[in-house]
Amino acid sequence: MNRMNLAQLVTFFSGIGLNNTASYFKGCAHDEVTVDGLIELDFVRRHVGEGGLWREIQSNVTTYVGHGH
Repeated sequence: MNRMNLAQLVTFFSGIGLNNTASYFKGCAHDEVTVDGLIELDFVRRHVGEGGLWREIQSNVTTYVGHGH
């Protein structure tokens, strides 16, 4: 299971003015897609799509490959 740092993701969206999106992901902190402050990468990708925004996220948010429980 690949995951990314949720706090960094929220900060990233806030930093580019997508406050509603930042709030949405912040609200996922206690969902099944988030463990130990890390959110499932596929869940984020499904939400934002595969375009330029996804590439920006990958460049700015720490990803943990194979991190799971």
